[in-house]
Amino acid sequence: MHAAESKGPSARAAAIAKLTVYHLAALVETETALDGAELERYDQTERYDSTDREFIAEVLGRIERAVSQPTSDVCDVRWGLVFSDSGGGRVTTFFLDAFGSTGILNGETVDVPDTSLIDWLRENSGPDSVLT
Repeated sequence: MHAAESKGPSARAAAIAKLTVYHLAALVETETALDGAELERYDQTERYDSTDREFIAEVLGRIERAVSQPTSDVCDVRWGLVFSDSGGGRVTTFFLDAFGSTGILNGETVDVPDTSLIDWLRENSGPDSVLT
């Protein structure tokens, strides 16, 4: 069973009103590995928001297909996907390293053998995407 299935991001989709994507370029050097909270606060982190339900559903599906089992690997976070409800409360969070091979899904470090999610995020997030 995949870790994403046990956490069920898509099962929570009805409650999600907004997706915030955080990205810190891999070339930016930090003194220590970043966790999700640090990524959100880091000065050089780019932030994009979307309320597009189709885009949000696509991201949730890609997370479920990409994530495998829990791991003890350290994750130096460079991407963050924070799904919020209409009141701003967090529904699901997923943070990824620069390579998309290790992530943190709702606080649990997981292996991500399908790294195509990172490629897709690079192509579909940023100022020219549905994110603003």
